[in-house]
Amino acid sequence: MRGSGLRADSVAVSVAEVATGKVVHDQRGDAAMVPASNMKVLTTGAALHVLGPAFEFRTRMVRGTDRLTVVGDGDPSLGDPAFLAELTHVDAAGNKRKGRTAEQLVDLWVQGARRAGIASVKELVVDARVFDDRYTHPDWPADQLDNTYCAQVAGLNFHENLVTAMVGADGARPAVVAWEPQAPWLAAAPSANATVNGSGKKLADFRFLRAPKDPDRFILAGNLRLPKGAPPSPVPVCVRDMPSFFARYVAARMAAGGVAVGTSRAATAADPAPPDEAVGPVMRMQLAKVIERCNEESQNMYAEALFKRMGAARTGTPGSWSNGAAAVAAAIAERLGPQARAAYTGSDGSGLSRRNSVSANLLARWIASLAADPATSAMFVASLAHAGHEGTVQKRFDADALRALGAEIHCKTGYINGVSCLSGCVGPAGATPRWAFSVLCNDLAGTKDGIRKAKDLQERVAMARASVR
Repeated sequence: MRGSGLRADSVAVSVAEVATGKVVHDQRGDAAMVPASNMKVLTTGAALHVLGPAFEFRTRMVRGTDRLTVVGDGDPSLGDPAFLAELTHVDAAGNKRKGRTAEQLVDLWVQGARRAGIASVKELVVDARVFDDRYTHPDWPADQLDNTYCAQVAGLNFHENLVTAMVGADGARPAVVAWEPQAPWLAAAPSANATVNGSGKKLADFRFLRAPKDPDRFILAGNLRLPKGAPPSPVPVCVRDMPSFFARYVAARMAAGGVAVGTSRAATAADPAPPDEAVGPVMRMQLAKVIERCNEESQNMYAEALFKRMGAARTGTPGSWSNGAAAVAAAIAERLGPQARAAYTGSDGSGLSRRNSVSANLLARWIASLAADPATSAMFVASLAHAGHEGTVQKRFDADALRALGAEIHCKTGYINGVSCLSGCVGPAGATPRWAFSVLCNDLAGTKDGIRKAKDLQERVAMARASVR
C-alpha cells in the first residue's frame, strides 16, 4: 500500500484463510468502503445461501377462462442471447441446429397453446408480481438510465431487458432496418442533422434519444460511421417496462402462430392469482448459470434480479430492493455471525448505488465462508472471473506466471467513477482456494492515474498470495 501511490485512507485490504475464515492480513480492513460491483460477491453468495444451490427459476404460461398468462419468476436469463446461442432448434428441413432466436423460444408457448386446442383468447397477461413494479433504482444516475448497464429489472425479464436496433443507411441518413427481438410497434426517425459517414468503421457520436412522452419512439442523432456496403450496426436499447413490452410481444407471436389475442397487458394488483394449468413448456434456468453470468460478465440486471428474488423468497411478498437488502444482511449474519452484518449497508444488488457500504474484512471472510463450504464452493468459485483466462479479468494478470506458480485466481472486479475494487480467492490450480482477499479503493478521482494504480495494487496483493505455499 505504501508503494502504490494511493492515499492510505483511500484503500482497504484484507486477506482471510479459507479453511478457518481467519483474517490473516488487515490494513483498514474494517473501514466502510463503496464496493462498486464487488457487491455482486455478496449478492450471488447470498442467493446460494437463501435460494439454495439447487434452485431453478421457472417461467410458465397458464390458461384461465378466456385468458393466457405468462407467470414470471424474476429470471434474468430468459431470452438472453448468450443462452439462446446454446440451445438447439429443428429447421424447416428437419435438421437439428444450434442456436435459437427469441421468436423461436416464445413460439414454444404458441405451439403449446395450439396443441391445447386454443384458437383465441380475450387477453394475454404477463404476471410479474413476484417483484414490485419499481424497475429502476432511485440511486442510479439519472443521466445514464438508457445505458445498458442500467437496464431495468422486473419480475419478468426478457432478452436482457434490451432490444437491438439494427441501424443502416437510408441514403445519407441513418435508419433502423430491423429490431431484435422483432418489435414492429417500435419506431425511430433521424433528427434533422443526423448523417451517415462511410469513411469510418464504427459508430461515431451516433446515439439513440427517447422521444418525449412516448417510450416506443426514438430519435436517431449524430453521425453514424458505416462504410458503403457494410451490414447494419447493432445498437442495444433499453426497454422501459418489460412486462408490458413482453405482453405485447407474446401476443404478436401468438397471432403470427394462429392464436388470436384480443388485448395484452401486464397484471395489476387487482388481478387474481394465476391458475395452475400450464400451457407449453416451463422455461427453467439453474441458479448456477445465472450467478456465473452475473459474476463473470458483471451483469447488473442479473444481480438486481437475484437481489429481489431473495427478498421475495424470504418474505413471501414481492421482491424489492428493501427486502433484498434485508435478505443479504440476514445471510451474512447466518454465515458469519450477527456482528458481521454491521459491516454491510445494502442499497442495491449490483453495486451501481453509491449508498452501498462494506468492509474488506467482511468480503474476505464472506468469500472464505463460501469457498470452504462443500455445498457452495465449486459453484461459487466457478462463477467468478478466472484471472488471465475469462470474464472481466481475461486480460489482467500474467497467466504464464500463475501457471508457473501452479496457482489460480478467481475474482470479481468493481468500478464506478472514482472507485476500483477487486475481491476473490487464490489457491492451487484445480483445488479448493487457500486464501480469500479483498482490495477496495475509493476516492480515486483526485489521484493522478488513480484507477491504474488501484489495479496495480490489487494485482500485486493477489499475486503475493498466489506465491505463498
